[in-house]
Amino acid sequence: MTEQSQPGRDEWLSVAEVAAELGMHPSTVRKWANDGLLPGTRIGRRQWRFRRSALRLLERERRSGGDVAGGASREGSLDPLALTSDADLVEPDER
Repeated sequence: MTEQSQPGRDEWLSVAEVAAELGMHPSTVRKWANDGLLPGTRIGRRQWRFRRSALRLLERERRSGGDVAGGASREGSLDPLALTSDADLVEPDER
């Protein structure tokens, strides 16, 4: 039986795994975690771990149009494709 299928066990996910599941850039996952929009646990200074159950809750809230990660309303919801810094900007001829 895998960890995922065992009752009462909650799998821990890395930033990269959360980014892949939500379809966003890892820097956005880190920013949401730092801003308290995505519940997670800091491991050391730079690493984060997130419970799969928290990710499922976030996905349900996003689908239902409720609060995104307990933060913004639907009208002001966070867009996972939004830019998080000037480094995310791409010149038109670089695409």
